[in-house]
Amino acid sequence: FKPPTAYQAAYQQPTGSRFGGDALFNGENRGRGAILSYYVKIDKKKEADTKKEDKKKTDSKSNDKTLKKVQGDSTNVVKWDSLTMKIYDVDRLIRTLKRKAPKESGINKWTWFMDEKGGDRPSRHIRKQTREPGGVSVKPGTYKVVISFGDQTSEEMITVKSDPRLNVSSKAIDESYNASKEIQGIRQTAADAVKQLVESKTIATDYSKSLAKLDKKKYKDQIKSSKEIIKKLDKILAIYLGKEDKRQGITSDPVINVNQRIGNASFYSGTRPNGLTTTELTLIKHAKEALKEALDKTNTFYNEEWKPYQTAMEKIDTSPFKEVKSFRLD
Repeated sequence: FKPPTAYQAAYQQPTGSRFGGDALFNGENRGRGAILSYYVKIDKKKEADTKKEDKKKTDSKSNDKTLKKVQGDSTNVVKWDSLTMKIYDVDRLIRTLKRKAPKESGINKWTWFMDEKGGDRPSRHIRKQTREPGGVSVKPGTYKVVISFGDQTSEEMITVKSDPRLNVSSKAIDESYNASKEIQGIRQTAADAVKQLVESKTIATDYSKSLAKLDKKKYKDQIKSSKEIIKKLDKILAIYLGKEDKRQGITSDPVINVNQRIGNASFYSGTRPNGLTTTELTLIKHAKEALKEALDKTNTFYNEEWKPYQTAMEKIDTSPFKEVKSFRLD
């Protein structure tokens, strides 16, 4: 259906009491984002065929030839288990959202939070992403929305406008958008570096555990060097993410890390209705300088510490097989 105009509404804490009590009435705000309504007809037979095809592929994994045959035959199989919504800025694909198909036919609603595709964020844990992350808020304008279900597609245009209560200039919008895109790139570089450090720490940790299990005495030196390299990795990770604090309660680290600097620059740059000021430009500058320093230390570590460690560990014969003895009864 033709979607209504979506507004990039500004939200603010109301004056007066900050936390609502039991007897204080609170109204409900209209939901954030652009609301899109669509009708979908669920054909139980097509849904059953999709499940049957999925089961066929799963059952065939034990046989390579069968798997190849099924994969070859399924290239033209139409899937009816999910819907995809793609948003375009003219011809540029800016966002892809997916959701499971509803169980029954009818009218459904889908919310797009008026954002483009985002990037990764630095994290100590590597998780497989199942959904596309959100990113920079789009500029006011007209966008094409295409919803796909099986072999069917439907498209409509949606208009996005700034909050009409605010007098936001196009110059301020462009400055905020460009700064947010720049910060997203900075954050992605930090995320890539942190991911590599986490992967390296996992490798060293696995070596330490497996060698200890095989022969603790024989591989004493290698286990020690693995633990030492893990400590060095933790120090570099702390530059990006801060030290791990296992204390309970409200805690804080007096040393500001790279991730915090990027977060501060992102928050301020994305919430300035009148364009960037010296504050935002300074925060972006500090974030870039902090990241550059962290990247230099990371690269130095890999060249001077990790490469020799990797070379030494690759030379180890970690075969679980031991010398076989012959046994006889005297």
